[in-house]
Order: sequence, then C-alpha cells, then structure tokens
Amino acid sequence: MREIGRDVRRSAWIGAAMLALFAASGVERSEAQPPVLRTSVPQADAPVSPVWVENPGALSHFHRALEALRRDRTRTVRVLHFGDSNVAADLWTHVARETLQQRFGSGGSGYLLPRGHGSWHRGPVRVRAEGRWLSRRRGFARDFGPNDGLWGLAGVGVEPEAAGARVRLDVPEGRGTRRLELHGLGRAALGRLAVKIDDGDWQVVDLRSPSARLVLRRWTLDARPHVVTVRHAGGRPRLLGLVVEEESGVVYDVLGINGHRASAILHWDEGLLRAQLRERQPDLVVLSYGGNEALDPNLPLDTYAAQTREAVERIRGLAPEASCLLVGPLATYPTYADRMSAVTAIQRSLAPGLGCAFWDSSQTSGGPGTLRRWGRYPGMVSGDHLHLGPQGYERVGREFTEALLRGL
Repeated sequence: MREIGRDVRRSAWIGAAMLALFAASGVERSEAQPPVLRTSVPQADAPVSPVWVENPGALSHFHRALEALRRDRTRTVRVLHFGDSNVAADLWTHVARETLQQRFGSGGSGYLLPRGHGSWHRGPVRVRAEGRWLSRRRGFARDFGPNDGLWGLAGVGVEPEAAGARVRLDVPEGRGTRRLELHGLGRAALGRLAVKIDDGDWQVVDLRSPSARLVLRRWTLDARPHVVTVRHAGGRPRLLGLVVEEESGVVYDVLGINGHRASAILHWDEGLLRAQLRERQPDLVVLSYGGNEALDPNLPLDTYAAQTREAVERIRGLAPEASCLLVGPLATYPTYADRMSAVTAIQRSLAPGLGCAFWDSSQTSGGPGTLRRWGRYPGMVSGDHLHLGPQGYERVGREFTEALLRGL
C-alpha cells in the first residue's frame, strides 16, 4: 500500500485540477494538456471512518468469482466502475485496482481511451492521442458531439479531425501472452483505422457496416514491451475504446466522465451497450453517481429517483449475472448537505429493490456536509471544496476496497 500511496500522491494533483477545468472547457482535443500544480503534500492524519457495504448479499457473485480466481489463477474477474469526475480521475479507483490486483493477480489495464478524452487511467498501459481528435459524447454537463448514443463503454467515442491523427499505446512488459482489442463503431459512413504493432505492417480495420454495431478486432501480444499505434486511415471512423489485458487476473475498467449523471446511461444506444457489456462480461458493476444531481437545485428529487431507477434497471438487465453496487456521493461542505443527504437516501432506498448493494462514501468523513472536517488536513480536500485532494482519494480508496472484500 505504501507504493500505491506514493504513486497516487505523485499524479493526484493533475487529476484534482482537471476535474474542474475540464468540465469548464469546450471541445476536448488531444493536444490540450492538464495543468500541473506545484505543491507539497505532507502525510495527512485526518480521521477516516470505516463504512460497511449495505445489502452485502448483492455482492455474492463478485465474491464467488474472486474465490474461484484464488483457487484457479487462470480465471479473469472484471469490475466495471461507471461514474462522474470522482471516478474519471482514477484516483480512489486506482487504489482499488492496485489492491485487488496485488491480492488476486493482475489482469492488466483493461478498457482504455486516450487521456483527456475520458477517464484518466493510471494503470500500466499509457495511451495518448497525437494530432487532432474530437471527443463525441453526451451526458449532461456541456454535452457535445452528435446525440446518437453511439458511444463506447466509457460513454465516449473519439473521432480524428484531420489526416495524421494517431493514438499511441505504450505497453510495458507483462507476465505472459496478452490480448489487444480495438472497439470501433460500425456504421454506413466510411471509416477506416489502421493498427501497427511495433515495426510491423499496418493492418486496416474497415468500420463500414449496414447498421450501427460494435466492430471488434483482436491481436496477441507477447510478454515483451510493445508500442501499438492506431491511425486515421480514411473517412470518419469512431474509436470506442481499446483493451489491453493479461490472460487472467483482476481487470478494473474505470468508466467515468466529468459532469456525468446516472441518467446519462439512458441516452446510450441500448443495442450497442448490450454488445459491449456482453464482450466485457463483468462480475461487478459499480455505479458512482449523485454528486452532480445533488448540486442541481432545478432537478426535482422524484425525477432524480425515477431516472436513477431506470438507469440501474437498464444496466442490470444488460448484465444480469454481475453483482451491482451503488456508491453514494462523497461528502461536501455544509452548503450542499441537505441535497446530498436526500440523494444518498434515495440511492439507499433503491438499492435493495434493484438487487444492488449500497456503499455510502460520505460516511468516510462523517456524512453529507462534513467535508470541512478533512479540510484542515493537507491533501485531503481539493481547493474547489467539492472534490478530494490526493490524500483524501487515497484514504477513500482504501476504505472502499476493504468494504468490497468484507465477507470473503
């Protein structure tokens, strides 16, 4: 865990700064780089309360999958974690990923997009876009792109804006043979991507299809380090995501978007989402929403409850075998305490009827409106008083992972 903490502290302020700044930006382009804040983060001694999962029986499939992996190291266990900016930063989820992979075996980096176009993945594989790429997505805050719902699992698709646009994956040394996958959008419009592994030949992936569908291509990588390049090869291709996985172990897909709400799921094309969930075969789906809804006084709470119920029902219907966990919003300063309390209560009441467990993240600092308690400790709270600092995310990540594993 000390190594995890050092890694989180090294990179955390990048995520903390981008949370607010990306939400305020217009169209995201790959050449835009996140600001780096120079700061020192001493060790925090803030009090953090242990929080237990409610309705833990809903995690039984996930727990059985982990136990099976412990007995048979050739298996794969997948977690899909959807959410808003707190998830997109991949700070507390990074702690969860590292802890699970250290204990049960690493399944690799999982589902990926270039940094700046979705979750800021902090796993071993580094992905960056070169040239001009445009994010296509719609959720709630500052939506952009076509409202066609044809996005990847992270709620995003990226399209090249000019010839020469590329995506580069730096894949470090692995345990053995690995899988590389390209997930693209098949549609009638002309669209081609080309893939090259190290110094090999370019392999063209034609995405033309009579109707909208998932186009998936796979390659095998050996255990050596590799550089994978994906380039624009014609038309207007939409790249939905990339996957790099070991042949076994725990895989933790971080699928967060700044400003997102649970209701965003209702905008996604159901057939395409079904196909992608079928390919990922999750053992646990985590839904971490509610913070943005709580900050919107114009959203009636009964509307929020109805939309959240419908969104969770859709995911449950498309991935019925997976365990389901709703995560309530993190604590805030007292200004937003009443709305946060109401949103948390709605999630708590919905979870059992939807076959989901519930974890109240706000209780790590004492409940909605108690974040000021952590504000006195360096590194625990971001300057916007809405997000956490690097130490805060690390501490929440530890509590979340311990809660997930109770009962094993």
